[in-house]
Amino acid sequence: MAAHGSEPYAYDALFYEYIEPGALRSARAIVPIVIAATGCRSVLDVGCGAGAWLSEYAARGIDDVLGVDGDYVDRALLLIPVEKFKTVDVSGPFAIGRRFDLVQCLETAEHVRPDASRTIVANLTAHGDRVLFSAAAPGQGGEHHVNEQPYEFWRALFAERQFVAFDAIRPLIPAAARVEPWYAYNTILYVHETASRGLPPAVQHARVPAGSPIADISPLTYRLRKAVLRRLPRAVVSRLAIVKHRLTAARRGRRHGT
Repeated sequence: MAAHGSEPYAYDALFYEYIEPGALRSARAIVPIVIAATGCRSVLDVGCGAGAWLSEYAARGIDDVLGVDGDYVDRALLLIPVEKFKTVDVSGPFAIGRRFDLVQCLETAEHVRPDASRTIVANLTAHGDRVLFSAAAPGQGGEHHVNEQPYEFWRALFAERQFVAFDAIRPLIPAAARVEPWYAYNTILYVHETASRGLPPAVQHARVPAGSPIADISPLTYRLRKAVLRRLPRAVVSRLAIVKHRLTAARRGRRHGT
């Protein structure tokens, strides 16, 4: 889920204990939409963490999956077979040696230093013509968020590689699905120009027109929250996120009698 490049930051078990339940819940709602939109039969997840999303693809019959992330991921926490996981520094250039129907990178890019942003996009687009992408917007807040960027920042980097944006996933996410807000508000499908003609008509109609920005669909309360956090020092926001992780873990422990 997270990467740090040359910055020495260790994500502990508590980080994954906090994010994985929400990732699993969100994947159950979103993965069927993605499969219908892309027809994917193979998936590469860049910044996969413990593999929550890939476990949902596998549960829906897609066995050709691979997750890559840093060596800080505890193999004992993996939700996918260990042979489906590969250690890489996702902020540096890497090559898997094959391409995939779908490459996804969800809430990972905000964890790498800004000067690695173009490399991240190059890695994603080198491994497939369809990329499911989400990254924290400015003010979203989170542990070690060092690279929160507007949607248009990432869109421009994908455009350099002839990938265009399709807002085909967000409108179809069920309101009652309890999807984590960062997935519900940030997830965009990027497709190479030459592959866009093979998309279902409904997806083609969701292409974001040139000159029109990707909309911020978050509600007013969430936008106000982002406006407040955007003004706080990054270290303070990261510390608040860590405290939230610990409080959430403690509540879960009490609920389960541990």
